[in-house]
Amino acid sequence: MATKKKSGASKLAVWVIVGLLVFGMIGFGAAGINGTQRSLGKVGDTTVSISSYSNALQSEMAQFQEQIGRAITPQEMQAIGLDQRALNRVISTRALDQLVTDLGLSSGDARVREQVVEIPAFQGLDGEFDREAYAEVLQRNNLKEADFETSLREDSARRILQEAVLTGVTAPQAYAKVLVGYLAETRDFSWARLTQDILVSAVPEPSEEDLVAYHSENPAEFTTLAAKSISYIWLTPAMLADAIEIEERDLRAAYEARSDEFIQLPSRLVERVIFPSQEMAENAMAAITDQTTTFEEVVENRGLTLQDVDLGDMTEEELGEAGPVVFSLQQPGVTGPAQTDLGPAVFRVNAILDGNVQSFDAVRAQLKLDVALDRAVSQIADIAEQVDDLLAGGATLEDVAAETDLQLASVNWHVQSEGDISDYEEFQTAAAAVTADDFPALKSLSDNGIFALRLDGQLPAELQPLASVRDAAVESWTAQHVQQQLLAMAERIAPQVSLDAPLASFGLTENLQDDMNRSDSVDGTPPALVMTAFETELGRAAVLGADDGVIIVIPRAIHVADFEDPQVQSLQKILGNRIDSTLARDVFEAFSNAARGAVDVEINPTALRSVNNSLLGGG
Repeated sequence: MATKKKSGASKLAVWVIVGLLVFGMIGFGAAGINGTQRSLGKVGDTTVSISSYSNALQSEMAQFQEQIGRAITPQEMQAIGLDQRALNRVISTRALDQLVTDLGLSSGDARVREQVVEIPAFQGLDGEFDREAYAEVLQRNNLKEADFETSLREDSARRILQEAVLTGVTAPQAYAKVLVGYLAETRDFSWARLTQDILVSAVPEPSEEDLVAYHSENPAEFTTLAAKSISYIWLTPAMLADAIEIEERDLRAAYEARSDEFIQLPSRLVERVIFPSQEMAENAMAAITDQTTTFEEVVENRGLTLQDVDLGDMTEEELGEAGPVVFSLQQPGVTGPAQTDLGPAVFRVNAILDGNVQSFDAVRAQLKLDVALDRAVSQIADIAEQVDDLLAGGATLEDVAAETDLQLASVNWHVQSEGDISDYEEFQTAAAAVTADDFPALKSLSDNGIFALRLDGQLPAELQPLASVRDAAVESWTAQHVQQQLLAMAERIAPQVSLDAPLASFGLTENLQDDMNRSDSVDGTPPALVMTAFETELGRAAVLGADDGVIIVIPRAIHVADFEDPQVQSLQKILGNRIDSTLARDVFEAFSNAARGAVDVEINPTALRSVNNSLLGGG
């Protein structure tokens, strides 16, 4: 049975290079997990090869790791379900292959040959197909030529089926037009903020009854979060740095090693045009000076582009003999001719960049700290081995703190904890996961520090008595009372506001926002402000709350989408393409699911576990 390979995106060559040469997984399972096992089971009459599953799993893991920006463990991979996702993808692919076979679709030998000879991995130094390279690459990946060519044939036939299914699958243009009309519509609106300083009467002091009622009606505000009582030991480079002595010669060496950082010489952003002779260079410079031509035209006449003549950021020394000429300019401009290693040249300076030289004395304190931190990191690496041994031997956190430089502390930790070790994401993650059954284990911090923790107990959420939160209750009651007064005032004003009676006519500071679309925002206002302006009838005012008062907003004008605008037309085209792509993907997914449901699927769970263990280093 031919070994099925994971199909690629649009170019098979890219897939082969990545699949064969980077992941190196296509040959996995050619000899099997135990030397004979080649498949995981069957979908209809087609075999689900180990290599196709391993490729799919590697692809799923690579995509997910790219999204989250870090590698995942085998345990995380299985918890997320990437192995099941990969298996489902392979099963769906093989179901389509079965349907292709049943329909009698196939790709001819000529097409397979075209694909093989176009793959760069199979080409020689002359760019032509190399029969020996072809055989060598396949042999290196434990593949037979017949199996590989069958995989290409299957992939081509599957694409024929896909194209047939998706032919004519497009969304009506009106659909995209409606969405673009919604997205491209803009509005002009005005808004005003009502704050405590516009209230005529003073805010009263709350009575005892008011505070008791507020405390009773808002228990969540005065209830402590459920917390974990955690003991921990930790050590960071900053804890050790102050005690580390740094000799003067080491500071000098560090300064020299970072001279590029501390010594930045003056430079110029330069473009250079080389000429065959001094006379041609002088004539070009004279024409530019007389303004009978431009630097751009000189570049074009030399058969070059501005990109060709761009030297970038250059120091005087880097410019060589031309350096003094170029650096004689006190502002951007054209100068020359000046001699270079390539001949006479005319230069254009686009920007003058001042240097920045920081003396050793100016950065001495920073150097001392940086060197000390580097040495502290090395010390912590040595200490970590000792701590690991102590914890593995059953030592308590208290024991470790007594025998090492690690500091012992405790915290009542909850999800909103801040300060000290709670500012480290690594500690937050460990604290959230720790249970009473866990033994302290050494973990790393983002600054190369180390820590270990222990759960001592659970602290339930608890309503604090009014006596202990009186000041907070007074502040909250007062803020609520002010907000209620402002809201009442805004609701009296809003019905009177119109296009003929703007906000300013009520003594409010009116802010004008013009040509705003739905995705815009206004600094210092709630995110709902712009959307409220779009949801409110033209010429009518709406009221919404804010952190520091109440806002009244009124739409002043509606600007519908201009479909003659090139930007709107471009948006409609882009959105239309995305809608068509999404629709096609959904249609083909439904088709694939139907094909899968029409065949028998037999997957050997024992073989699957063996493959997973081998792929994930578990056996």
